[in-house]
Amino acid sequence: MRETTALGAAIAAGLAVGVWKSFDDLATVNTEGKTVFDPKMQKQDSQKMFARWQKAVEMTKGWL
Repeated sequence: MRETTALGAAIAAGLAVGVWKSFDDLATVNTEGKTVFDPKMQKQDSQKMFARWQKAVEMTKGWL
């Protein structure tokens, strides 16, 4: 879904005016063409890469 902000706004508006009564009613909203992400990377490798990303983010703080 490219427009998640628009979808969120539409869902909030729909809940506010009674299009849907609860979050359970949203189970079938935006499911066409749905793709499920199934990670193939080992958890240890993922954690190592994420730690490097966090370090890079920390290094950029204060550049401006």
